[in-house]
This record gives sequence, structure tokens and C-alpha cells, in this order.
Amino acid sequence: MPRRRFYVPRDQIRNGVAILPPDQSHHLFNVLRLGPGDEVEVFDGEGTSYLGEVSDARPEIRIHKVIQAPDANSTKCRIILAPALIKAERFAWMLQKATELGVEEFVPLITSYSEISIPENRLAMRMERWQRIVREASKQCCRLSIPHIRQPERFEDFLNSGRGHVGPKLMIYEKASISPGLQVPRSSQVLLCVGPEGGWDREEVADAEKAGYDVFSLGDRILRSETAAIAAVSIVQFLVGRLGKEGFQPASRLPEQG
Repeated sequence: MPRRRFYVPRDQIRNGVAILPPDQSHHLFNVLRLGPGDEVEVFDGEGTSYLGEVSDARPEIRIHKVIQAPDANSTKCRIILAPALIKAERFAWMLQKATELGVEEFVPLITSYSEISIPENRLAMRMERWQRIVREASKQCCRLSIPHIRQPERFEDFLNSGRGHVGPKLMIYEKASISPGLQVPRSSQVLLCVGPEGGWDREEVADAEKAGYDVFSLGDRILRSETAAIAAVSIVQFLVGRLGKEGFQPASRLPEQG
């Protein structure tokens, strides 16, 4: 049986003891039915994982004999995904799957053709839900860090801010040409922008090119926004060796049948 994993904020891990948050304690004791002496793993969402044993302290569930575990799942390529806002369930699905694929940061964008807007009085609740989704996805896929999610911002403001980004900046645009020569350094920071269901406005594309973005298409099929985001992240992870075998070379021809 795989070792169970739980999220514990770093400030609640000290002196060989980790104190689980209430929701994690509930899941451990009432759902998984774990008890004193069971071995578990905890991660702090900031890049570190720990091993320990469940103690019987209540009402708080504590993990004692906590030791830092070796990091076997680190990556040198940091991916920032800037997706346009789309319908809530599709956006949530995209957050979950992109987290599983290793995205480190999300920047929700408000674009010219965005059909979704979040009222100011509901933004905090929406952000909390998004953070819960990426936290649970990180826990499930054995990540050590939890992606950061910024508040939504207008695309033009996002371009103008620059934010000191160093590394490839890529925009997925269905009317652009395919870029077979795309290169992504293995130890870099990659920024990916994906438009809404209505696509990018031509002025947005032109502004992105002026800002140094490489604009390319994912092929001749029109993909849903969330599908394009996952496809783009998967391509980048493959290019830096995080999907499939490093140094993979496609076969020159299929094996003969028969």
C-alpha cells in the first residue's frame, strides 16, 4: 500500500513534530481510518517532504518522528501558465491537470474575448476554491510544492508589467503557424499564454509579439481552451525531459508487421 500523504504548512512542522490542519486530520482519522504508529508522508507545499508516524494526540492529530525525505521529484524548468478565464468547471479541471503536470504558477487572464467575469464580492471565494484544487492535486500526484495562483488581471496589464520574466515566452494562437523548431532550455522559466474559447484578438497577438513572445499553433484542430493549455504544458515538459525518457528519439519508421 502506498504511503498516505498530507499537507501541513511549514510553520506547523518543527522539532520533529507536524501538526495537521483540521481538514487533513479529519481525512486521516475519519476517512482513511489511520491510527497511532501508521507511517505517513507530509509535505509543506514549499518544496519539502517529510516522513513520520501518527501519534494519538487529540483533538489535534500529530505526526511525530518527522524526518525530511529525499527529493526525488524536483524539476529545473519552472512553468508559469497564464490562461484566459473560461467557464468555472472547465477552468477548475485545467488547474487540476496542469498542477499534476508540474505548473508552478497560474495567472488567470481577462482578455478581449473573455466571456467570464468574476464579481469582486465573489473573488475571494473563487480564489479559495482554486487554491484548494491545486493543493489537493499536489497531494495526489506527489508534488512537494503547491502552485501559486495570482488574482485575475487584464491581459494588457499583464504584458505591461513584464515582472522581470527571463526565459521563453510563448503564446498559443490557433491562426499562427506550427513551430517545429521550438526550443526550451532545461533550466529555464517558461511562460505560456492560452486564450479563451473565442481566441485572441489580433491586437493582443501583435502586442504579445512586440513584448517578445513566440506565437505558434498546436496544429490544425481547434482545441478547447483548457485542452490547449494542457497540451502546451505537456509539450514543454516533454521538451525538457520531464515526460517520457530523456533523449527520446522517434523511430524512423514503424516496425514491419507479420
